[in-house]
Amino acid sequence: MAITGTGVGVGEAFFGSGSVTPEMVELMFAQWEREQASEDWEAARDWALQCAMDEALAGVGTPGSTAEELDHGLTAAARGLGRAAVDAEELVLVFDQSMTDGLEAVGRLEAQLAGVRFSLAFEAASRGLHTAVGLSLVDWLRVRCPMLSKSEACQVQDVVRAAGHHWGAPLAEAVRTGTGAVHRVAKVARTMRRLSGSLDVDQQQDYARIATGAATNPGISDTDLDVVCKKLLIDLLDEKPREEAKATAQELRRVTSRPLGRGMTRFTVDAPEGDAAVIDGVLHGPLAAPAAGQDGTPDGRMPGQRKYDAFWWTFNRGVSNPGAPPSSGRASVIVTVKANPKTGRPEGAAVSSTGAVMDAAQAGRLACVGDVTPIVLGEHGQPLALGRTVRLATPGQFKALMVRDGQCTYPGCSVPGTWCDSHHLIWWCRGGGTDLELLVLLCPRHHTLVHDQDLMATITGSIVTWHV
Repeated sequence: MAITGTGVGVGEAFFGSGSVTPEMVELMFAQWEREQASEDWEAARDWALQCAMDEALAGVGTPGSTAEELDHGLTAAARGLGRAAVDAEELVLVFDQSMTDGLEAVGRLEAQLAGVRFSLAFEAASRGLHTAVGLSLVDWLRVRCPMLSKSEACQVQDVVRAAGHHWGAPLAEAVRTGTGAVHRVAKVARTMRRLSGSLDVDQQQDYARIATGAATNPGISDTDLDVVCKKLLIDLLDEKPREEAKATAQELRRVTSRPLGRGMTRFTVDAPEGDAAVIDGVLHGPLAAPAAGQDGTPDGRMPGQRKYDAFWWTFNRGVSNPGAPPSSGRASVIVTVKANPKTGRPEGAAVSSTGAVMDAAQAGRLACVGDVTPIVLGEHGQPLALGRTVRLATPGQFKALMVRDGQCTYPGCSVPGTWCDSHHLIWWCRGGGTDLELLVLLCPRHHTLVHDQDLMATITGSIVTWHV
């Protein structure tokens, strides 16, 4: 094949030699961009050169060199997307149909890219690349893909875990091929993981097939997919004998939560029948009955509000006795608030150890009940003063670490502080003291790693820096 015009020499050199290298493709792209910028660009030469580049791209890479093909493919895709990233002024010149076609093309590309990312994540997980550096798969993915949100990384992890089961192969294939969105397939994966322990092999495959079909059907909305997953759960319980259904229900118990908006969170409880009866007793018992005011005025609370108050009073009863065992730093509610260094008075919003944000009035109300520790923070976020709710110092120090560190301090790890250990930077067996300035939070995995590799960290204000 020969390319007319200024591209003849390069085209003949490439295709006459019988072999195409990545360097040749780069040269062809550079020539194509120069030609496109030229004023005497002709349609025939444009078509010929594009055909030449397509043929060159198809032949790039040594047969069997999968790593090169992966690298060149992603590089070429990035280059193409770079050319498509026109600015707002240029988009004004695009016709409506081209705009629609472009959006549809973006959707297809996103599905393809999600499939490639999943395939890479699955292979990395099977090789243990994340465990080799002491990270969960979610944290490892977010380090490699910084713009990936935690929820998106968790969805990828859900599908990766499902792919390890015999019933998970269709789910993994749906994501790989781009026929199923990751968030929809992950919803099915989570449902199947809940149900699989109560299903035999054939049932697992049947349930997975039904749910996967729903997840890959564009005519089924996310809401309808939720209904499908819930119906699978209901059908499972209804099909089992009475005694077996009880055991299944016990396995399926759970509590989930999601924010509704500023200041509100919705909790969803899946309770076995026996536990549900106790909960119902609280929600419909005397604590939830209408109560007239001292002056005889009717109770103005709605039924749902009375039920909530009954639940809260019962729940609060279990946490409002700080002297009763068990009482520890891990089981406490910690509320942190910045203080004015001059007056010592709290300023701004208060934050609980679970991430709830509240104003000073709410924090004050919480401080009157339960095992709540108000902690004053310094300029750099370090604890300045600790409230004492138990005699021993260890729970108080752990609370201070929860405030300062919040989670495992090892780089890239996001294990919450409630699951962590307090680690002595100068080991206890080496004469180190149990002082706040020498203590950090580490999850069990990284606690072991730090001891095995004898790693050290420095603390500056509220920042822990590990020397790895």
